[in-house]
Amino acid sequence: MKQGILYSLLFLGSLFSVSLGAWETDIDYNYEYEKNGPYTKFSDWVPYKLHKWEPKYLEDFYELYNLKQHYNDNELRKNIYWLKIALNKRFRHPKHALCETKTEQEYYKYRNLMFMHINIQIMRSYMRIASKFDKRHVYFYNLDFAHELKESFGVAESFYKEAIPYWEKAKEYADKANEVPVDLDLGTIETERYQIVTGKLDFGQIIETHLDRLDGKKKIVSEYLAKYPEADAKALDLIDR
Repeated sequence: MKQGILYSLLFLGSLFSVSLGAWETDIDYNYEYEKNGPYTKFSDWVPYKLHKWEPKYLEDFYELYNLKQHYNDNELRKNIYWLKIALNKRFRHPKHALCETKTEQEYYKYRNLMFMHINIQIMRSYMRIASKFDKRHVYFYNLDFAHELKESFGVAESFYKEAIPYWEKAKEYADKANEVPVDLDLGTIETERYQIVTGKLDFGQIIETHLDRLDGKKKIVSEYLAKYPEADAKALDLIDR
């Protein structure tokens, strides 16, 4: 029995001495070795700091804009958030612009085109959110949910109206960009500018059309609720009655 205890103590002592020796070993992370010719320090291969990209300029936040084929409200709101930040940021150095600009006038046009396009994208995002709360047609059986339709149409109206100021700003920047008689290599953004200044693209009229149609649908719902005031409650609440 005593001999077994002695062996156990000797075994534990050997483990302790090995671990202590490993602890006391000074590992040199800066040793040099040859790889493909030149000597490289081992520490150079250790990522002490991860270099993460941080958006800083207007173009950086604009490039965060993303719209999938199938999108939801959160993605649209996120795009609006990034684009609004972009409007308050300064531009990159001209040599890092999204297209080549050779003169100060071209760079002036570039900045106005970007402001125009970002305002249009914000406007479009608000209209897309509004369309999710709008309903193209109101049929008689839809009035079973008249209360929900009334609330949904109110939300849609607020988003349509929220889009109007950004369209007005887009028109202002389009007029300023149109002062420079040079086409920049910005693809569809130049096309947007041309269509706005020539009147071929008028989102102001499009938004007004949506609001007029929305007023007609709101009238149908309000007339129904005036006739059946007990229906002005959530559908689940009506079931419990």
